[in-house]
Amino acid sequence: MLLNVIAADEPRLSPGKRYAARLASALTSGGDARIRPDAAGRNQYYASVRPSDALAYGSSTISSISEHAFQTLLDRWHHGLDRPVPSDDYAEGLAILRHKLVEAHGHADTKIIFAASGTDLEYAGLAAAWDGRPLTAVLLGRDEVGSGCVHSAAGRFFADETATGARVALQAAIDPAFAGTELVDVAVRDASSTPRASAAVADELSAHVERAAASGRKAVVHVVHGSKSGLTLPALADVERLVAAHGEAMTIVVDACQLRIAPAVVRRYLALGCVVLMTGSKFAGGPPFSGFALVPAAVAARALPLPEGFRRIATRAEWPAEWPGAERLPALGNFGLLLRLQAAMIEMERFAALPADRVTEVTARFSHHVMRVVKRLELVEVPGAGGTSCLATETLRTLDLSARWPGCDFAAARAMHRRIAEQSRQWLGHEIRLGQPVRTHFLPNGEAAGTLRLSLSMPLISELATLADRALDERLDRDLSLVGAAISAAAAQTLGRRTQPRSAERGGDPGGR
Repeated sequence: MLLNVIAADEPRLSPGKRYAARLASALTSGGDARIRPDAAGRNQYYASVRPSDALAYGSSTISSISEHAFQTLLDRWHHGLDRPVPSDDYAEGLAILRHKLVEAHGHADTKIIFAASGTDLEYAGLAAAWDGRPLTAVLLGRDEVGSGCVHSAAGRFFADETATGARVALQAAIDPAFAGTELVDVAVRDASSTPRASAAVADELSAHVERAAASGRKAVVHVVHGSKSGLTLPALADVERLVAAHGEAMTIVVDACQLRIAPAVVRRYLALGCVVLMTGSKFAGGPPFSGFALVPAAVAARALPLPEGFRRIATRAEWPAEWPGAERLPALGNFGLLLRLQAAMIEMERFAALPADRVTEVTARFSHHVMRVVKRLELVEVPGAGGTSCLATETLRTLDLSARWPGCDFAAARAMHRRIAEQSRQWLGHEIRLGQPVRTHFLPNGEAAGTLRLSLSMPLISELATLADRALDERLDRDLSLVGAAISAAAAQTLGRRTQPRSAERGGDPGGR
């Protein structure tokens, strides 16, 4: 895909600014419509195409590229940013990333599939599972995974344009092989927003596998490790139980797209024969969008040739060369995707080099200061997986706004999120980015309750980890006090009522460690 470098080649720009403009343009190429920036340089999720000084606590939705990753890419690519990447160079770049991902998360024989987004990755799970029978896609917690996954998990197009530039019919099957795919939704929370018991979820998944087999269908069972609100269901022990009971009668796809997962846990899933989906644009902190699937060698060895429809959604280098049918995919390069994946890898390697005890301290102090905001604003934290401590739970918090403002439903929370993104700099002198609302429970009137999410990313943890303990607390106290002020201001404008919490009227939370 040719890059839009007209503005970047403006002769009045210095060489450094010209290279930066070209890189920003390249980073937003090679994706679907979601990746395209507006006139202000931000996409529909308010992620910027260049490094930003925003207080970025919204990696549960999306991340913007960090200054560190942007400068690293500039140093690496500045002489090649004015032209598309040749297909051979693209394949070589992805081969290097494959090696690094296998070293970091996989086994020596793990296969890596790249995609333009986590939503696109669902097609990799289908390809790994398809054995010629109709598929039953069992999607766990449709409201807590990517919104387009209800389509892609069922083998349908989730937009009217793919990352390859192909124009397609929204919700049409990507190939006749998947036209008969049925979708089954399994809830992760009960009506009170409490996460369901792992064993109960596993039992329901098992029942769907049995029903699919009885109907001559193959089940593609989704489990989540780090949902939009930080849930992991079922627990790994119950996933092991599912595998022991059903074996190759199903394929398990682990939605770990947040990437809030330890490498050792990824390897345990792979050893069970699970396909693991991850992205580079959430916790990893790379720019939107990119994704990669880790496929056990034994699963890949059973794969049938890729259906013809994959030619519209993927290129040859993005699939392992030995995957049946990969040779029929178009031999094209996607410079934007390569750059986004490299940016994510830069952050993953920087994070991996941090001492584990320092990461633990940063996440613990983050949790402490989030709870101070919750107390100050008289909010409630949406229940997570009780007793579980992992990256997914320690780096992401979901706040129930309806606990403080009973009229705050999901639509109101979306309006608050938009106002914070667009007006926080005007209100507070700092742009603030939070995670989008997620549907976790319902109000008495049947509407989904309003929520917002606060989360850490790898780049933010890497930055915070350099601070001494006192400076770390001062930084988090300042940042999250501004977050609380932004939430209050957005509530005042959105809900049209007196929104000052009673604790603030009494002088506020005295704070302190």
